[in-house]
Amino acid sequence: MTDKNELTGIVFEHNGALGDMLLAWPAFFSVSARYPHVPRLFRTRPAHAPFPAALDAAPCPPGLSRELDGLYAAASWPRALDRVLVVRPGLCTRPEVPRDPRFLFLPGVSPGRFDPPHVLYREALAERSIPWREDWISAFRARFGASAPEGRTVLLFPGAGHVKKTWPMERFRELAGRLARDGFDPVFALGPAEAERGLDCGSLPCRVPGDLAALMALLKTARAVVGADCGPMHLAGLLGTPGAALFGPTSARQWGPAGMRIVSADPSCSPCVQVTSGDFAPACPTPPPCLTGIAVDHVLAELHGILDA
Repeated sequence: MTDKNELTGIVFEHNGALGDMLLAWPAFFSVSARYPHVPRLFRTRPAHAPFPAALDAAPCPPGLSRELDGLYAAASWPRALDRVLVVRPGLCTRPEVPRDPRFLFLPGVSPGRFDPPHVLYREALAERSIPWREDWISAFRARFGASAPEGRTVLLFPGAGHVKKTWPMERFRELAGRLARDGFDPVFALGPAEAERGLDCGSLPCRVPGDLAALMALLKTARAVVGADCGPMHLAGLLGTPGAALFGPTSARQWGPAGMRIVSADPSCSPCVQVTSGDFAPACPTPPPCLTGIAVDHVLAELHGILDA
């Protein structure tokens, strides 16, 4: 079902992490552009609601949410969703729902391919004759604002969705000290998980943004950012804040944030995984050698390429 005259509604579903939501946003934007007059709804993590809301989507009402919950145990498509298109990007396998054209699953990962999710999302939409909007980054900035650096702040994001994607904290502290000696203002930015486990930032300033708006405000005023393969780095890239993204077990081609310089030790065994869930690379220590092999000098040089421009 892709005829706009057949649809009475579109539901955007996404329950993944921040970075995954940002990678899915251009697909949601493209679907919205294809059906501009069809009412749109969303089901996401509450913290991520601003992203679909920026596409004029409203929160899914409780009754429809219950119907959608039932979809995942149904033998056939529910009558209440008869003229509703459900759009669900996902990094792995298609959920167990009835095979029906009204369920548009967009696979973000394909076995054996290290293409970024947006390439796979574009292919899946093309199969349904839904054009991909090439202007999605400018559309994102039109809705959420763009980078406007103030001062000499460099944000450091030491956290990530999986501990084996993180650079050693002592390296971050060394990098921060050297940035300070070079006349910049390093500031650590922690997520709730890092703050809860008491990540030691030493004597340097540390910020814990309370919500998405606070994180965006912090990113927009920074001169540069540095961090692992994580959601805030993707958000920084979409807002136009430059930086250096540190990659180890995952593929920078597949997961690299928009506009970032990529820093990697480039060992022969990397990338070793497409999706970082569970105990991948069990033979490797934490953090793995592909990240401990990244020298502070290398990261500092990449940052100065941005800061001294």
